[in-house]
Amino acid sequence: MVNPAVPVLAVLSGVLAAPHLYRVGSFVWLYFLRPSSIRRYLHGPAPYALVTGATDGIGKAFARELLRNGFNLVLHGRNETKMLKVVEELRTSVPETAGADIRYFIADAGQAGHDFAKMVEPLKDLHITLVYHNVGGSDTSPERLDERSEDYIYGMIHKNALFALFLNRVLLPHLRRSAQSGPVLVQFMGSIAADVAPPRLAIYAATKGFLRSLARGLDNDELFFDGPTGVRYTYLAVGPVHAENQETPMEENFRTPSCETFAKAVMARTGCGLRRVAPYAAHSFLMWFTSNVLGEAVVDKFSAAEIHSLIQRSKRVE
Repeated sequence: MVNPAVPVLAVLSGVLAAPHLYRVGSFVWLYFLRPSSIRRYLHGPAPYALVTGATDGIGKAFARELLRNGFNLVLHGRNETKMLKVVEELRTSVPETAGADIRYFIADAGQAGHDFAKMVEPLKDLHITLVYHNVGGSDTSPERLDERSEDYIYGMIHKNALFALFLNRVLLPHLRRSAQSGPVLVQFMGSIAADVAPPRLAIYAATKGFLRSLARGLDNDELFFDGPTGVRYTYLAVGPVHAENQETPMEENFRTPSCETFAKAVMARTGCGLRRVAPYAAHSFLMWFTSNVLGEAVVDKFSAAEIHSLIQRSKRVE
């Protein structure tokens, strides 16, 4: 005779296991089985992708991958001489640039007082379907908050949060117009630091948390309030990436991909439908592991040790 408790326990086990099986299945589908949707944004007579912070590192790798996928480009940087070199490099190194239009605009994202309407005036007639708010960054200085100057703090907030906010504000009417012929996607470059908030990076982490809330709120605006307009928003949760332009470049490994590898991962996840996504699979697993397995106290202790190590490495480089 079967113990009557066995079927109950079997059903209970299935109910408890279902969410975990769903997460595993979703992870495998997103990172290993799902085809890229980036070409959904190749609509209209001449689709453009806009990338901020495009003269180095991840932004430059984004530009290269977008060209390979058939997009015209609008690039942002703060140094025109450097930008011209990047444009020339893209034209000579990417065969897919034949016939592609590459435009740019120059602005120091760390400074206040920009006339954003004037900044985007030359772009008003372009059919922009993808936007990557990539510009940003921090440093490995050892100073605490009370040891930072007001200029430093304002610069960090402008570079990592406010530049993207105000640029997006003036772009929105143009993006809604582009959305009349197909989907438009705006992506904010976030950071795992927004969830962990490591020591000495409190300001940087706070700016990325701002972008996370901004992406969700703006997506709700465009989707549910007098919408849908066709413009969607995604927050990219980013872990460590190896870039030669970093103050102290991290060693490239499975957890820390090159800019090129990371850019390919972003292109593969573009248009996946998630408001918040870690484009690189190892970063996604790292976020899950730190949130669900290690616990806050262990994560805080580990992140403090890692930041301390980065600061020491930076001192040795100097």
